[in-house]
Amino acid sequence: MKLNDIKISILGTTGAGKTSYLLGMYAAMQSGIQGFTLAAKNIDQDLELTERWEQLISTQGADRWPTPNAGVIEHCHFDFNYGFRTIMGFEWIDYRGLALNDRSGEQDVQELSQYLISSECVFLTISGEYLQYSVVPTTVRDVKSDRMNQFLQQYISKNYQPTSEKPFPVVIIITKYDLCKHREKEEVIEDVKKLFQALFTPDSGWLVMICPVSLGKELETDVENGVIVPVNVHLPVVFAVYAQLRTHGIFLKTQRDRLKKNLQQIGQQNKLQQWLSKSDQENQTSELELINHQIETVENNMGLLAQELQQVSLFLGSNEVTADV
Repeated sequence: MKLNDIKISILGTTGAGKTSYLLGMYAAMQSGIQGFTLAAKNIDQDLELTERWEQLISTQGADRWPTPNAGVIEHCHFDFNYGFRTIMGFEWIDYRGLALNDRSGEQDVQELSQYLISSECVFLTISGEYLQYSVVPTTVRDVKSDRMNQFLQQYISKNYQPTSEKPFPVVIIITKYDLCKHREKEEVIEDVKKLFQALFTPDSGWLVMICPVSLGKELETDVENGVIVPVNVHLPVVFAVYAQLRTHGIFLKTQRDRLKKNLQQIGQQNKLQQWLSKSDQENQTSELELINHQIETVENNMGLLAQELQQVSLFLGSNEVTADV
């Protein structure tokens, strides 16, 4: 099993801050956070994202924020690095939030649905403005959590049956967290869980991170002129990479156990059988050494990522868990 680039889908309605989050995440991780960096695979895309970010931070007034996506789905390709050493690549799409409400026949809805089917991680975005107070029935319509649940049901769970042993990773990103940071963290988490109850049912197999992000504390009181300083924007991608490494590590350990069993069986053969199996034994021994090295690399990378994930809330079904190696 080769560790290929992964696909990340992000769901959220218009105004949830998907594009602003993308720009903030990329800008913050260009210089690096705790040694982790992002790099666009395409130099032109790097320039475009950087220019859009610089326009955002240098402009004041209502025009500083990106206008709603016009309907063209934008594909972004990145490398996720530690110390400029690539750990994993990933693809990301940006699209108009109104696609969540459109009919299935619309082209961008069809493309989004197909992308979801092949995604290894899904980000769900909720604007903090809707979590300033306890959620009410109308909050579901405001944040479109009902539609996001429907997309997960229709395009993920039908193609990927998550289990506790092989969970599917989901990040619930609370954008504009500066707007609801006055509330107790536990209260906000419980409200988020109410909006996506199916993800937190016992033995459901969903590995969920609830992550507050913000582009700046001053934006709570002055969205048009407040200083922009991204907070926590790297953590969702850190989690997506961590979850994929976890899956890959489990696969490698299964392969390691198979090779050990095979070599043990060869060792129990008589001398003639061992001599006849010598070439096979040497090949499997070499393969075992390679897999042990790969497991060590995966575990080292997971350890680095797990350190960053200690500050967020993780759930496997109904149980709160911690990131480990």
